[in-house]
Amino acid sequence: MVARPWVLLVTVLLAGALPAAGLADDWEDIATRDGIVASRRFVEGRTLPQLRSIAEVAGTPYEILAVLLDVPAYRNWVPDCAEATTLRRLGTWRSIIYTRTDLPWPVRDREAIIEQEVVFVRSPVLVKVTFRAIDAPDVARAPDTVRTRDADGSYTIEALDDGRSRVTYMVDADPGGILPDWLIKTQSRRNPLETLAGLRRRLEETHGRHGAQIARFPAGT
Repeated sequence: MVARPWVLLVTVLLAGALPAAGLADDWEDIATRDGIVASRRFVEGRTLPQLRSIAEVAGTPYEILAVLLDVPAYRNWVPDCAEATTLRRLGTWRSIIYTRTDLPWPVRDREAIIEQEVVFVRSPVLVKVTFRAIDAPDVARAPDTVRTRDADGSYTIEALDDGRSRVTYMVDADPGGILPDWLIKTQSRRNPLETLAGLRRRLEETHGRHGAQIARFPAGT
């Protein structure tokens, strides 16, 4: 599962922003930390903007992909992720995952059913993981949660020199329900930064542990 994170994410569940004073075609930087740059972009006809964060991390695209495919471990690095599990697999590189995001009381937690897919754009140096919320009437909503039904995004991972990669995380979401302005404003800046910061930490913690998983990925040409 990916997503809020998604996981999804899961950042995707908390993605919001300041009220739109105008619309812009270009990305506007809203926060930076330790080389991670978070941006937003307003889209005509939409209240909430798209969010993006970009960072260089120590790890190859396949090492990063292995972390992103370890869905139960999202709780160890995805901000505010309370639960993450794979519900079923639709193929080798496509699956349906469940994520629940812990929000501060009295706001109800957000959950999402996410379809995640790995796209090997140019193996092994350019990989993309996409995710989108789907309707899943067969999956009962957990008590005291709000289900997010409008969310999509991606992780694009591009190899650099010396075993490093550039990761671009994007999310376009409406978490559903009512969220207080203070939470929207805080999380729209915090979560894109924390997602890639958490990914960095997880790569350090699991370095060298994903050999068997990586061996399954396409060798490339």
